[in-house]
Amino acid sequence: MEQQEGGESGDRRHRTGMYCLRDLLRSFSLALRHFTNWEPQLHHGHGPPRTPSQNESKTECQRRKYANITSHPHHGTCADTEWSPSLTINHLPDEVLLEIFDSHRQGIDPYDHQWRKRHVWIILAHVCRQWRAVVFASASRLDLGVTVGPEKPDHIKTILSGPLPIFIDYNCSRGKITGSALWRMHAALRHHDRVREIAFVGKSVNFDKFFKATNRPFPILESLAFEFRYCYFKAKIPDTFFRGRDTSIPHLRRLKLYYIPFTSISGFLLSATALTNLDLAIDPAGFSSSTETSLLACLQGMPFLGHLELGILSSRLDYPSQPTPRVIVPLSKLTYFYYHGSSIFLDALVAGLSAPSLRDVSIHYYLLTGWPHFVQLSRFISEIEEHYHAVHVALEGYDIHLSLLTQSEYIGHCKPRFELRSGKDNSPKFMMKMSGELSAMLTTVEDLRVTLDNWVDGIPWRRFLQQFPNLKALRIEGGKVVKVNCIACSLLQDHEEPGDDLAFLPSLEEIEIGNPSPIDGIQRGPELAAFEPFVSARQQAGRPVKFLLDQ
Repeated sequence: MEQQEGGESGDRRHRTGMYCLRDLLRSFSLALRHFTNWEPQLHHGHGPPRTPSQNESKTECQRRKYANITSHPHHGTCADTEWSPSLTINHLPDEVLLEIFDSHRQGIDPYDHQWRKRHVWIILAHVCRQWRAVVFASASRLDLGVTVGPEKPDHIKTILSGPLPIFIDYNCSRGKITGSALWRMHAALRHHDRVREIAFVGKSVNFDKFFKATNRPFPILESLAFEFRYCYFKAKIPDTFFRGRDTSIPHLRRLKLYYIPFTSISGFLLSATALTNLDLAIDPAGFSSSTETSLLACLQGMPFLGHLELGILSSRLDYPSQPTPRVIVPLSKLTYFYYHGSSIFLDALVAGLSAPSLRDVSIHYYLLTGWPHFVQLSRFISEIEEHYHAVHVALEGYDIHLSLLTQSEYIGHCKPRFELRSGKDNSPKFMMKMSGELSAMLTTVEDLRVTLDNWVDGIPWRRFLQQFPNLKALRIEGGKVVKVNCIACSLLQDHEEPGDDLAFLPSLEEIEIGNPSPIDGIQRGPELAAFEPFVSARQQAGRPVKFLLDQ
């Protein structure tokens, strides 16, 4: 074992190393069984634990402790314990060590802070020559790199002189970049052929300093994130940014730009043709109907895009209208789409998009003061090939949440795959309009959960439920008893029409009521009485419906 290097004190470095190796060994046995089907057998040494002599240096004691902890997965002490002589951690094949290191890396939390900013991987590289060789030979898989930011790392000059990729991470939203922090930024940017990721949060004055140092190409840049603070809608990316002989950005995969006008980034987006992840929070002012400067034109040049997040930062409803595109832009690899903004802008955007492979969808309308535009959204949604098993409708305050989940996700209580939300609008008509746009998807839904919370009267529950012809389970939770009874009354209406008893919710098998809030003078129990006529009618028709009341 070799002595560790670094600017931290010996005790602190030692503790960090012990924690690192302790966590590392949690992956040790799993990796061994994966590669060799070998079960470890421990052989404990005899005699009392060895203690350091007066002549033994502190460093030698620490080195011996590392040797012992890497010999025994359950005891972090100096006891003389070792693995079976048939296979020890000091004689593992390189591919097994790599599997252990990678498993350890993936389990670190928080990842960016520990593995990247604190460079925990350096501890592995300093344990012994074999480990160092394995670590540096697999730099890409182990995500090795040098993180440079406002905080001063140890031996910055030595680190920057090496061959590893550079991650620039500056969060300067509350102050200016000056002194050594400014020097480190310039020093890192001089190695532009090694910069793989850039994340920058700050004021306009800090961005000015940053852009002055980036008028050159960054050939291996894969991730770029800018968040302009306190310069709302005034930020601008200069034309010289990342410009060299080649105006394209061939390796850029992930792009995040917050609080910036679209006119400032349209040219930059047109050159980012290899993007897989795009996250924009932009001001739509200045949008043009010209295809050369529109967002659709930019998306058309991103055939590998799989993740799109778009936030429109203006509440105005008078965006320049765009004509319906003659050509639909296919985004065949897009599986995630998040939108937060005006319904007018979204409808104009999806008029020119097609994304049949979408799985995760979240649409949130905010500051909704007029009737939402659903003309083009309906066509866009109908092309999604995903099949959903469950729907959750939450009527909470001024918001409407309509979420769709697949069967496996519903069982696992995961986040919804499809979510449509209104903002600041409590109109029952809006709920019907939203569900109407999803009608093609609702026909396959078997499970519906409705959450009631201080909701207004007047919701046409019967017309809403008619959109679920294959519904098997109806679950109602929250809300006052009188609200729950409104749903029960909607189920009874079809029994007033002779011969139509089973035409409404023909596949229904179960009704579950959970935790309604009683009103003054009414105790728990009226729910059963309200649903009893419907349940009895189905029983008589040979289509029994189970009624469950969650106490």
